[in-house]
Amino acid sequence: MEKVRDILALVVILGLLGASLAGIYFLQKGIEVQIYNPQHRSVVRTIDAVGEVRFVENKDIYAPFTGRVSDVYVRKGDRVEAGDLLFSYSSTEWEEALVKKELQIKRFKDQLEGEITGLERELAQLEENHLDWILREEELEFFIERQKQDLERLIEDLEKNLEREKEELAYLEDLLEGQHISRRDVEKVQERAEAIKRDLTRAKEDWDRLNRVEAPLKKENLEREGERIKNNIARVKGKIEKFNNPHVLNIAQEEIKILEKEINRLQEQISRREIEAPVSGCLTSLKVEKGQQINVDNKVMAINDPELLEIVLKVDSKNFHRLKEGLEVEVELEDVHPPLSGEVKWISSWAEPNQVEVGVLITDRRDLIKPGMQVQATINLQGRRLLVIPPYAVFERKLPETRMVIREGEETAHYVFLVDKDTREVYPHRIRIGQVNEDFVEVISGLSASSNLVIGSPQALNQLGAKLSEWERRHIEELKVNFTEGN
Repeated sequence: MEKVRDILALVVILGLLGASLAGIYFLQKGIEVQIYNPQHRSVVRTIDAVGEVRFVENKDIYAPFTGRVSDVYVRKGDRVEAGDLLFSYSSTEWEEALVKKELQIKRFKDQLEGEITGLERELAQLEENHLDWILREEELEFFIERQKQDLERLIEDLEKNLEREKEELAYLEDLLEGQHISRRDVEKVQERAEAIKRDLTRAKEDWDRLNRVEAPLKKENLEREGERIKNNIARVKGKIEKFNNPHVLNIAQEEIKILEKEINRLQEQISRREIEAPVSGCLTSLKVEKGQQINVDNKVMAINDPELLEIVLKVDSKNFHRLKEGLEVEVELEDVHPPLSGEVKWISSWAEPNQVEVGVLITDRRDLIKPGMQVQATINLQGRRLLVIPPYAVFERKLPETRMVIREGEETAHYVFLVDKDTREVYPHRIRIGQVNEDFVEVISGLSASSNLVIGSPQALNQLGAKLSEWERRHIEELKVNFTEGN
């Protein structure tokens, strides 16, 4: 329970600190102090950095193709002009590959031609079959019609014959009643009539079967055959059309297209086998030699203008927000006096690792700098009006380990003692500080130029500091001071 009360008391104390500790006073006799008002001061700040001399323009030469180097026409350190030959590729392997790919294309084209010829022959045969089908269709119509006509004549003849037999049979039956002929004569006529009837029935059945079954079936079979021929013709024509459609390629056509691209690439490489300098300058790097196999995009050379040099500094990234172009820079070189003058020309937009690159252009005695020289530099930042107080008036205290923190990430707090001139009440007050050196401490927040800051002899301030420690340990007592002459 006591531990809980102690924690609550500590939270209350920290809360009072965050509210500038107003209302808590230290009073005790015997400590002589003075009042000091914070002052505004113009301060020029600097940033120290190290770096090296580099070329302003670094033109790297990369291998445009993969291949073997046949000749190198330059050496490191040579001065080259734009258009001068640097090196060349051997075209032997490229030319051999070109011949192989041209033969492959010929084989694929022969294959395509054979496929097209076969399809054209198949189409010709199908079209011939279609013409034959048209003729057979006409013949079938003629044959069926002739069969119908023959059956109709047969039926007509049989009906006439049957009618005659019936008339003769009636005549004979009259003769039979008068006993002029025998019964056998009548029966013969009856037999002939019955035979004619049977033939007539068969003829009618044949006519009916021809119309209802045989003719439709033959037509249907012939139509089915014609449809099959037409479908095959459409299929073959579709295949032939695909060979002429640039958007629908078969395997052979795709291979030909790929090979043609490779041939164009090889022809370009052969035509551009000699590599020329893109700019004029000094050859500062050479990473290729005769007979070497190099890969595309490998860096092989670098060309620089020896007249265009700059200094590249490495600056701590925490100072990035303070940098801007045009700042003055003093550069120190070994055995060169006095330092050289320059100015910031560019600032990198990223830092790695925890450093940012800054480009400096030397404005005097440029002939003294050479590529690769190591330098030390001082960047002069523009002056600022700072609110400052004496360093000995500031007390630094480590923040307790508690969940209640006034500002996330802070581990220490800074205090000064303020005084009310009328009541002579002295109380600790928290501030935020910035730049610190032997002469002053920059006050970022917590004070103004009218604040009454307590200063005095080291002994007096030490006594105040001791009281602050006691206050932090919750041994709070009044503190009175005697003011001496001063600010």
